[in-house]
Amino acid sequence: MCMNAKMTQKEGEKAKMPPPLSRVTVIGYGMGHLLNDLCSALWFTYSLIFYSLVIGFSSVFTGVIMLIGQIADALATPAIGIWSDRSSLICLSALGKRKSWYALGTLLVLISMPFIYSPCIGFENNSVYFQLLYYSFFVVIFQFGWAAVQTVHLALVTDLTFISSERTNLLSLRNTFTVISNIAVYIMAFIVLRINSNSTLNKNDVGLFQIVVAAVLALGGISSFIFFFTVKETNHEPLIEDDERNQVAIEPQSHGYWLKKWLLYHVAAVYMGTRIYCNVIQSFVPIYLHESLKLDPYIIALGPLVMYISSFVFSLMSGVMNMYLGKKITFTVGALLGLSASIWIVFDSSDFFKTYLIYFITVLLGGGSSIMLVTVLAIVSDLIGSDTGNSAFIYGLMSFVDKLSCGIVIMLIQTFAPGNNTVYYTYTLALTCTIACIFAGIMTWFLPSALVKPQVFEQKTENDGPSTTTERTA
Repeated sequence: MCMNAKMTQKEGEKAKMPPPLSRVTVIGYGMGHLLNDLCSALWFTYSLIFYSLVIGFSSVFTGVIMLIGQIADALATPAIGIWSDRSSLICLSALGKRKSWYALGTLLVLISMPFIYSPCIGFENNSVYFQLLYYSFFVVIFQFGWAAVQTVHLALVTDLTFISSERTNLLSLRNTFTVISNIAVYIMAFIVLRINSNSTLNKNDVGLFQIVVAAVLALGGISSFIFFFTVKETNHEPLIEDDERNQVAIEPQSHGYWLKKWLLYHVAAVYMGTRIYCNVIQSFVPIYLHESLKLDPYIIALGPLVMYISSFVFSLMSGVMNMYLGKKITFTVGALLGLSASIWIVFDSSDFFKTYLIYFITVLLGGGSSIMLVTVLAIVSDLIGSDTGNSAFIYGLMSFVDKLSCGIVIMLIQTFAPGNNTVYYTYTLALTCTIACIFAGIMTWFLPSALVKPQVFEQKTENDGPSTTTERTA
């Protein structure tokens, strides 16, 4: 494992630990990504449906909009990571280097989101290409703001604490709030879409989406406000004592140092596979329910709602599973859940399946995504270790790989979508998720054991005697 991701025995014994995090800070941190999560649930789950069925774009154009958004996000995340690791925004420097970028990102999301799910205001009669540019403009603004919030919020994990178990708990709570936000969106969508008495969505239903957007922004804005006043940005630097017992800060490694490390790319591959799985099920399960299974519109909300209730339950379990089973076994359990559901949908389309078993499928999909995502985020956190000065940069690189790959996958699926093939989304959903689960699962098993071993093993080792690593680096 790279040197900055672990400490020698002497350094570990002399390392200066910050005080434990307060409950207010932990809860406030978990709420800090709620606006992003609410908007992400809306973006990945209902954008394809909104632009294809309500706005009337072709499947290719809906894929182009998604791809533009993902590329904008992919380019923004590493850049914001570098900037937020080094300095704050001049105009918002009083907030701190992380929270200044968080404030800018929150503002951009709140401004751009209403335009993304509305008609082309003032340009309804313009050509479809002009409308594509119109929506793309606001999508780019939204994705830049979203990337700013996501990158600095993840980086705060390594700023707030060096202890691996605390970092895992923060990430597990973050994912729990992600699931709660997804559930909230699906409940709102279920209630609103219940109003629609038609068997399919059309351009007259744009107002229904605007109601959901307004509720999302109100709830997310309040949660961001709470985050600002409950989480104090700290500037903890990992300290060690030299031979003369002077406290010396551990200097962050250079970007070139990280870019030369194969382990960075190995972890990025696991992260990419996980995110492809999570984003594909979020984007295409509603279309699969609507186009392939021909279920009623309100099921488009009810199915994903069940999926994210499952995610919520498994999210609460994932922290304990990582602690006792280790990240390798825990991730494999999640991958097997997702894999079993992905294969199942290919071989069953009976009425009993559509009426009852489809909800069990969504439970498996949601549980797999939650376990895999919490675990891979914990792996990234432990990869960073004590090099908190580069945390946003590393999370930015992970997000770059994630957004670019997901954008390409979604674009390819939409490009080859036939107009009248009802089983197309069944096979693409199953095949994409199967490949993603197998790829990420295999890559996880080849990670160094120091990065994925159970945390209780680390604690026991530390209590029994000297160790070459400390819990903070996992």
